Amino acid sequence: MLLVPLAALATACGHADDHASASAPPVAQEPAATGGTPAAVQAAAEAALCVPSETGSLRARLQGALDVEIDWGADAAHCQGGVRPQGDGIRLLYKGYEPATGPLLLVFGAAPLRPGESARNVPVNLTVVREGTGQFFATQGDDKCAFDSVTQTPLDGNAGLYRLEGRGFCTQPARAVGGDGSVLLSRFDVVAVVPATQPAQQSAADAPPVQP
Repeated sequence: MLLVPLAALATACGHADDHASASAPPVAQEPAATGGTPAAVQAAAEAALCVPSETGSLRARLQGALDVEIDWGADAAHCQGGVRPQGDGIRLLYKGYEPATGPLLLVFGAAPLRPGESARNVPVNLTVVREGTGQFFATQGDDKCAFDSVTQTPLDGNAGLYRLEGRGFCTQPARAVGGDGSVLLSRFDVVAVVPATQPAQQSAADAPPVQP
């Protein structure tokens, strides 16, 4: 359950006029956070896309190398959540801007959670990207953060989509990849839209070279 830092996703993520009708683009296979070089991670990120969504919010407290209180609601851009490329859980993506840090992208991976499932004590893998700087932080494992609780309910008028709400925390920080420092999310609250099925995958010929 290792999560790739998706630095370039922010350029593709924004508001959709109608998230219910948006078709899912191909998504690059995620490399392992351990053993993957920054160049390989960046190559994977540049091949990944984001389905914009009008529904979503993120509230979180970041401490350490990035010290900021995030409160992203309707004025922030949100990506639709989805099944991770490996099929082993759900991935949530959020982007926004903070005066103290500039543009940020946060990616949460929760496995073995499935679309439509509600659960408690769900392990979470976290990546924090400071866009435009080449700086990102990753927990590189699912033993440092968790959702206390996650609920998923069918989204009214949108067959095959669920509204996800979750609350969680981290007991250990996400550490810099290819650099120094760390970032601790002491708490986070998320709202996202998650589709019932996994987006189509890129073919092996089109995917960038990454670690398995």
